[in-house]
Amino acid sequence: MTILTAEQINDFHRDGFVIAKNFYNEQEVKRLQDRAFNDDSLYDRAWHKKDAKGAVSKVCLWQDAGDDLYGMFARGRRMVDSVEKILGEAVYHTSTKVMMKEPLVGGAWEWHQDFGYWHNDNYQLYPLLVSVMVAINKATIENGCLQVLKGSHHIGRINHNKTGDQKGADMVFVEEAMKHHELVNVELEPGDTLFFHCNLLHKSNQNRSTEPRWSMISAFNAMRNVSFKENEAVYHPLHKVEDDAILKWQETAEV
Repeated sequence: MTILTAEQINDFHRDGFVIAKNFYNEQEVKRLQDRAFNDDSLYDRAWHKKDAKGAVSKVCLWQDAGDDLYGMFARGRRMVDSVEKILGEAVYHTSTKVMMKEPLVGGAWEWHQDFGYWHNDNYQLYPLLVSVMVAINKATIENGCLQVLKGSHHIGRINHNKTGDQKGADMVFVEEAMKHHELVNVELEPGDTLFFHCNLLHKSNQNRSTEPRWSMISAFNAMRNVSFKENEAVYHPLHKVEDDAILKWQETAEV
């Protein structure tokens, strides 16, 4: 098992994100591709979110990291132990989602911070949340890869307003932030994994290429930061699995 190094943890705290290249190997990501690209339930359960121009992105989200292949990633020690190393404390899983940005028509995601709406939706007091994005297939500038403002998590939470079907950060503050923080295009190969802070400003452009951009994002919250309002955010205990569970799951399913 390879978790984030001390140098990568320092990069995360300085920049608000860190990219772990080849965090999942070719065989592991192939299993994820085979599962996701043939999983009709993702489309059946997907939300369709319009951007400011009316283009649509699809996202399928669930809260409980279960016993399926997606759960083997979200519950795997490689991912969870890395997040706990970042936060320095125990965490629980809040959600996993598969983002489906289709060729030529996939919509943009407006500038936002995840904590910009999580703190209201889930009544979480502190920004002690980390998201982990696994590239299911290649993410490029052409197919609408994630863009981040390096170090912008140090700004703190910005107010968010409705933009299309999405919640976007107040653009007065975003435009000022862009004067002080480098814009980074997060181009990823399949299996590369992005860890990012819940106050990091990020967005993605529409997919104007002939290739899809799919990713799986699991989010984790510090145990001491659970919802302070009863019944507003469901807590699901996190039962870690060993990293070989990713490959063993498929082997079991094939028997």
